Amino acid sequence: MQERDESFSLAPINFFQISAVCKFLEETSFPGITAKNAHKYLLPDTSSLCGEEHFADFSMGWNAEGLTFYVSVQEPFSQVFYPEPQRGDSVEVFIDTRDVKSSGYNTRFCHHFFFLPAAVEGVQAGEITRFRTEDVHELCDAKELLVLAQMKRDRYSLSAFIPAGCLHGYDPEQLKRLGFTYRINRSNGSAQHFSVISQEYQLEQQPSLWASLELFIS
Repeated sequence: MQERDESFSLAPINFFQISAVCKFLEETSFPGITAKNAHKYLLPDTSSLCGEEHFADFSMGWNAEGLTFYVSVQEPFSQVFYPEPQRGDSVEVFIDTRDVKSSGYNTRFCHHFFFLPAAVEGVQAGEITRFRTEDVHELCDAKELLVLAQMKRDRYSLSAFIPAGCLHGYDPEQLKRLGFTYRINRSNGSAQHFSVISQEYQLEQQPSLWASLELFIS
C-alpha cells in the first residue's frame, strides 16, 4: 500500500480570499467595545477553515479616532514574553491601511502590533513592523497604544485601541477598507489565525494574503 505524502499540504483557508465587515463604533472613549456589546462587532470565526481549535472571539470596530479591539480568550492566562510576544499569551494584529493585494512585502502602509494580557518590564503593547529600506516609516510610540486586560480563573479578555496617528495612511473617509489579519497566541505553542496560517506562510511579510475588511457604517 502506497504511503500518503504529507510533505506538502495547505489548509482550506488558502483557497479563499477572506472578506468581512468591520462596523463603525460610535463610542470614542476607551475601551469602547466590552463584554456587553462585543457581539455586535464580532468578526467571523475562521478556525475550521484554518484547521485550528477555536479558543478566542475577536471583535473590532472603527471610527475616525482609530481602531478598537476586544478579544475574549476562553483559556486561562499562563505567561507572557517580550520581545518575543508570540512565545506566550498575546494578541498580534496586522493592518494594511490601503489593503494592497499586489505586494509581496510590507509597504509603508503596513503595521504589525502586539498586545499582552500582562506587562513585561513595563511593556504591554507595541509596534514591531519590519520593512524594506525604501518603505520604512517611524514606528508607533508604544505609549500611544491603549490596552486593558481582565483576568478570570479560566479565561481572560483583552481590550486594545490603536489611534489613527499610529496608522500610517489611515483615511476611512477616502478608503473604506483595510487589509487585516490576526494571530492569537497561547503559551503552549498553539495559535488561532484569521486569514493566514503562520506554519504555511510568513504571515508578517505577506500583506497580499491578509483579509479585507470593509469599514461599514450601519
